[in-house]
Amino acid sequence: MLRVTSAWASRSPQPRRAPALVLHLPTRVGARGVSGCLRPATRNPLPGRDPAALPALPVRARSQWARDPPSPERRAPSSARAWSQSPRRRVPGPAMASSAAGCVVIVGSGVIGRSWAMLFASGGFQVKLYDIEQQQIRNALENIRKEMKLLEQAGALKGSLSAEEQLSLISGCPNIQEAVEGAMHIQVNPPYYIPLVELVPHPETAPTTVDRTHALMKKIGQCPMRVQKEVAGFVLNRLQYAIISEAWRLVEEGIVSPSDLDLVMSEGLGMRYAFIGPLETMHLNAEGMLSYCDRYSEGMKHVLKTFGPIPEFSRATAEKVNQDMCVKVPDDPEHLAARRQWRDECLMRLAKLKSQVQPQ
Repeated sequence: MLRVTSAWASRSPQPRRAPALVLHLPTRVGARGVSGCLRPATRNPLPGRDPAALPALPVRARSQWARDPPSPERRAPSSARAWSQSPRRRVPGPAMASSAAGCVVIVGSGVIGRSWAMLFASGGFQVKLYDIEQQQIRNALENIRKEMKLLEQAGALKGSLSAEEQLSLISGCPNIQEAVEGAMHIQVNPPYYIPLVELVPHPETAPTTVDRTHALMKKIGQCPMRVQKEVAGFVLNRLQYAIISEAWRLVEEGIVSPSDLDLVMSEGLGMRYAFIGPLETMHLNAEGMLSYCDRYSEGMKHVLKTFGPIPEFSRATAEKVNQDMCVKVPDDPEHLAARRQWRDECLMRLAKLKSQVQPQ
């Protein structure tokens, strides 16, 4: 999941050749997400200077997992082991891009950088991974090689290229000046199997810039959507926080246990929301949206009035929830890593299923 707000105005020059796209990745993600910059092309960055220090226009990005700093276990799906010995069909994805697609430079070869490198390689882009440590680059390339092989064995590798073909598109780049020449920069925190991209253009952003970004995200198999104007938290987090708020209140008031609350989502709402959203759900649960509102609006308003103020997220309730969660998943590194691996495998299977379901 990636949400980007850009302010690259129409004055940004059009490149004469296929541009290099530089993704400058953060090493930490705080409770408020990450902040970065979308910069016009810079041909001669100063030696020894971090590209993030270059003059820039504002851009904000937030991750679905922005509430938690990424741990070493939180890598682009590491759970891509085969679920059976039978051959698996590769997940449909972007076809091989032409050489005119350009080069993508990933500034930072950690968990997030590796995930983006794999994603762009699946779209046929040449990818360069930059890092200050040559050994870190070697480790990242080896990690990507293992990940892609596992994904291919599981039939979950994106794109039409084989793992070897995609790997041939990725290389290390220890020289930052060469890496960022003629490039723009975006700071992001994406996962591999949650493809939503919220694009929020600044009022002065050229429509062609938004169109190019939209097309690029589509090319690498993401699912971009356009937010008409900026809003605190972006769209996904606002919906997520609304759910968390009521979930917290229901647990705090003793109405439901934490584990049963999660069941309501995983075995109830989540089952349908993986394929259709809340508005289409309303539309289908009656003879259209107007019929639904005529039937149920008063009942909804009656329940909504009982929701109360924003919860304080007290320590006492947090300890209660943590105790319940630790029964299922103890909060030590080993158990958390195993559960994240299981989660990623579930996301992988869901991605495969969604790719096989033809939208009407």
